[in-house]
Amino acid sequence: MGSLQPGVQRLRRDQPLEDFVRALEQDGCVIVSDFTTPEVVSKANAEVQPFLHAQGLPGAKVGALAGKTQTVNRLIGRSKTVREKFFSDPLYQELCEHFLAMETTAWYGDEARTNKSHPLLSIAITFDIPPGTPAQGLHRDDKNHHARHPPTDRYYNNRDMLLGLFVPGCDTFKANGATRIVPGSHLWGDDKPDFSTISVTDAEMNVGEAFIMLGSLYHGAGSYPEPLGINSESGRESRTVHAMFSCSGVHRQEEISFLSYPIEEVKTYSKLVQDRLGWKQSEPNLGWVDLRSPEFMLE
Repeated sequence: MGSLQPGVQRLRRDQPLEDFVRALEQDGCVIVSDFTTPEVVSKANAEVQPFLHAQGLPGAKVGALAGKTQTVNRLIGRSKTVREKFFSDPLYQELCEHFLAMETTAWYGDEARTNKSHPLLSIAITFDIPPGTPAQGLHRDDKNHHARHPPTDRYYNNRDMLLGLFVPGCDTFKANGATRIVPGSHLWGDDKPDFSTISVTDAEMNVGEAFIMLGSLYHGAGSYPEPLGINSESGRESRTVHAMFSCSGVHRQEEISFLSYPIEEVKTYSKLVQDRLGWKQSEPNLGWVDLRSPEFMLE
């Protein structure tokens, strides 16, 4: 078992997949201590910088974003490093399959037919958060899918429809707004939580680490009240994080991938990314074009 900060297990990527599954089932989250390298993160940061500069301030005012945070949307197409090194990472994809893939058997007369639906990319986005940004309210990201959560003491298969991956673009700690999390809250029901009696943990990470969490986990960006005098690659002090969420293949994606990523561009992506963007039918008959699985349009 990896080293711990309260409620968050830190595991190495050479540990068995079962260790990561157990951590997510128990706590709702896990930190991968050697997910990537600082050099790869720096490359991803450089790829998104032109889009951050072009956006300017104020940033988006959507949901929990109040105008201070800059974003890079359509991230799979705008950062090859995010697409190929972070989102396509084998460990993350294995965990997506474990938690989000669905296999069911239905009857056609006397014949039992078993089908499997694989995960989709729901959203990929970079957040660039400056000093002066207040903390977010603790929330669950699966609210967008109107998810309901029967309270339970033990995790069970297909309880979640989202699995998130957060790769920090800089060292992240409480003072610059590390994500606040409530380990174990993925097992709660839907009644109003009393956070005043609950232990909230800061998911502090160094560059090269990554945070993986279930969509039912209560979390929220922490407060970044004032500058810390830290230089950043962007030329302004900020906390950067590259975030991706995958959803089960029978749920609607948060970002409409077919409009966000032009087909000629998608043709250059790996088969894995094409499938995760929705260019492969969810069996038995969900997401087709002319009664065919849509990958034929990429030929």
